[in-house]
Amino acid sequence: MAALPSDAASALPDRGATAPDAAATAIADRNVAQLTRGIWLRSITGLLLIAILATANFLILHDVLSINSSAATIVNISGRQRMLSQRAALFATRLVASRDEAERRTLRTELDRVTGLLLSSHEGLTRGSTALGLPATMSATMNTLYFGEPQHLDRQVRDYVEQLRALMRRVDEQPGAVPPELRAITAAASGPLLVTLNQAVQQYEKESEAEVARAILYERIVYGVTLLALLLEAALIYRPLVNRVRRATERLVRQQQFSDRVVDTSQALIIGLDSAGRIALFNQHSQKVTGHAEAEVHGRDFLSTFLPPEAAADPAMEKLFLGGAGTGRTETPLRTRDGRLLTVEWSNAELRDPVSGRTLLHLATGVDITQRKQAEQELQQALERTEALGSRLRQEVAHAAVLQRAMLPAPEIALPGLQGLARLTTSTEVGGDYYDHYAVDGRHAIFLIGDVSGHGVASGTLVSAAKMAVHQLASQGETDPAAMLEHLNEALLASSHDSMFMTMLCCSLDARTGRLRIANAGHAFPYYWLDAEQGWGMIEVEGVPLGRVREPAYAAITFDIQPGDRLFLYTDGLVEQENGQRQAFGHEGLENLLYDHAAEAADTLLERVFAALAAHAGREGFDDDATAMCVTHMARVEGAPALPGRLAAARDLLQVEAAAVVEAGGLPAPVARQRVVATHASGALLPMLPALCEAGIRRVLPDDQSFLRELGWQALLDQHHLDGIDDLARWIAAPSDEAVWTFAHSSDKARAMAGLADWLDAQPDLPEGLRDIVVLMSDELIENGLYGAPVDATGGKLHHKGEVREVQPQEGLRLQLRRDGDRLGLSMSDRWGTFTPSIFLRRLALNAGQQGLEAGVGGAGLYLMWRMSDYMQVRVQPQRLTQITLLWSLRQPPDPDRDAGFQFLYHHELGELPGSSTA
Repeated sequence: MAALPSDAASALPDRGATAPDAAATAIADRNVAQLTRGIWLRSITGLLLIAILATANFLILHDVLSINSSAATIVNISGRQRMLSQRAALFATRLVASRDEAERRTLRTELDRVTGLLLSSHEGLTRGSTALGLPATMSATMNTLYFGEPQHLDRQVRDYVEQLRALMRRVDEQPGAVPPELRAITAAASGPLLVTLNQAVQQYEKESEAEVARAILYERIVYGVTLLALLLEAALIYRPLVNRVRRATERLVRQQQFSDRVVDTSQALIIGLDSAGRIALFNQHSQKVTGHAEAEVHGRDFLSTFLPPEAAADPAMEKLFLGGAGTGRTETPLRTRDGRLLTVEWSNAELRDPVSGRTLLHLATGVDITQRKQAEQELQQALERTEALGSRLRQEVAHAAVLQRAMLPAPEIALPGLQGLARLTTSTEVGGDYYDHYAVDGRHAIFLIGDVSGHGVASGTLVSAAKMAVHQLASQGETDPAAMLEHLNEALLASSHDSMFMTMLCCSLDARTGRLRIANAGHAFPYYWLDAEQGWGMIEVEGVPLGRVREPAYAAITFDIQPGDRLFLYTDGLVEQENGQRQAFGHEGLENLLYDHAAEAADTLLERVFAALAAHAGREGFDDDATAMCVTHMARVEGAPALPGRLAAARDLLQVEAAAVVEAGGLPAPVARQRVVATHASGALLPMLPALCEAGIRRVLPDDQSFLRELGWQALLDQHHLDGIDDLARWIAAPSDEAVWTFAHSSDKARAMAGLADWLDAQPDLPEGLRDIVVLMSDELIENGLYGAPVDATGGKLHHKGEVREVQPQEGLRLQLRRDGDRLGLSMSDRWGTFTPSIFLRRLALNAGQQGLEAGVGGAGLYLMWRMSDYMQVRVQPQRLTQITLLWSLRQPPDPDRDAGFQFLYHHELGELPGSSTA
């Protein structure tokens, strides 16, 4: 490797100081700091001496110049005093001799000015004057001259001035007369005053020469001291300094040699670039990896030599390698001599001149990570496959959880002669606990509770099998709990694994007699509250868990209960829950709670039980699924109302009168709601709608609506069949005009609404008001498709309303308009399939219960669709399709007060689940 440039080498750090040893680094830093302090101290000392001597020379020179200036001023003014004394005598003589009034006034003014100047100059010489530049002090000789005898120049000058002023007064008073003061003035001007003034001038000149001579002497002394100081600096300061710099330079040379060896032996690519991007440093490892010799690439442009053309042309690459020290690591491709492309991870730094801070070298340190990247890519692909599998499994688990929750009946239990509440808490998304309840013939109340061994998806599968079996039993009207367990055992043997089983407790109450039958398949014994004795007891009835043996021979025990008596059923997860000290909640803890809250309602009792369980566990979640059911025998049932019509098997269609359903408080037996159609002959349908929704009725067809008869009564009844035909195309098979809008982005809504408005404006024969209704309904449908339909596995919204988002092709968001001569249809479809009957009925009931729209009540859009259309149909295939279709007659204007028919068709892949509005 060629040596670094000298200036770059001087900027290289001491490699020993950059070793991991922190102590060595600290020592090196202290050495550098000590060297720097020594150099600075000696330099400052020498410079300080020079500055002191230079300052002394300056002050002496300034003193000489000041002396010269002051002496010149003093000599000048003292010499001027002689001239002023003579001029004053001249002006005085002429003033006395002049007879011309104008001339006399001029001479008088001039004499007064000279007299004043003579006096002010004398004051400056004796007392000092800033304005005249005269010092306030004088030598002893001059003091004697001015104020000593015999000269006493101060008195002579003042007497002379006084004589001049007296002369001017006398001339003013006695023009033409010769004042006696004139003789004194002329005598003094040519006699003693003139002699004394000459002596003063001579003395001033003598003193000035003496001051200059003294300053010159001082200057010579300082000059000698300066030469001596320079010699001492050279010997005592700069010679040791030069020796120290020499030693430091030798150490830097050794450090450069060490750095060169480190760079050459490093197992990383170390490449130095000058400011133009040319290669100035290329270590041995770089030569080995790239296949290029240093002499071959030295001085060549790094980017064009080693990066692919497209990368070399990227301005970001130049910024990366020449833009300064990076804060992180960056990966780039690197082209070798034989054309291979390697992946190199770079970290960049700058070598700067320690004095000027100028960048000397851009240093790029790289590590070949090609093999690591390949391994990372393979690992990432494996992780993505695993994540995809995990995501699919989680989605399936979530779907299973949704399905399982949908399979369970409502927690509120309202059966013939029996009321209560059930509560289920799962430890995982899919639980292994199960409860159910249904009525038979208006007199029998069937309720049961079960627990699959373990929990999770496998347990949930067994729960689903049990639910389907119970569904069959409910459809058959089975009331014998032992027979029910026999049937369930056969179903679970056919579907369960050898290692899994299920415990279950089945209860059947004849509400007319109070006769209670209980059969147990290995489940926890229930508690029985005997109201007459105000005490709890445990009903000990045993049996083999379901799914264990072929012929378990279950038997039921029978006894009578009275109104006010209660049953408390639970799963073992409730009593086996442990706290932090591994102490179980236990039957004793449960029994204490049952006694403490025996008189409270079922919901309060269950709330207390689960609150105590959470407090015992120290958290909300539990180790196992926990389920409890509390039911109370309220009263004997004398008889049960019957509905007109025949309750057929789930595969047949049942038509019932809406009024009869409302009067009976619901359907008398479990039946698939998909196959129940409520008809209404006459009168207002809206007041009955909440009760119909509560009963789970989701197909309502008013008999008196002519538009429904036009659609075809049999066609309406057959809508629960799936034949693959689009609903809008089914009702308007031969359109005279149609339009379709698909969505790839939320912003497409504006385009669709504008196109829809134009399409409606092009239809000249629309009934009054229908255009605005269709526009309003379209806006509501599009909003629901964009923000209502997309939900996650737990039912949470994926997008908030108004969010700007992309619509994926697999969402299948599609808006259609069709018309023929008699009807107009609007349809919106998506592939989410997340709309459920429970949501539909709840929203419809909430608004219908208010006899119209109510602020703060959800589902207003759905309610409006029903009231503003002549027929509304919703078809859902869970997780596959949701299609909402609205139809209007073109032969009559829209009427929001007219009761329209609606049908919600929910095609669950496992079939209908009877007994619940969520089915």
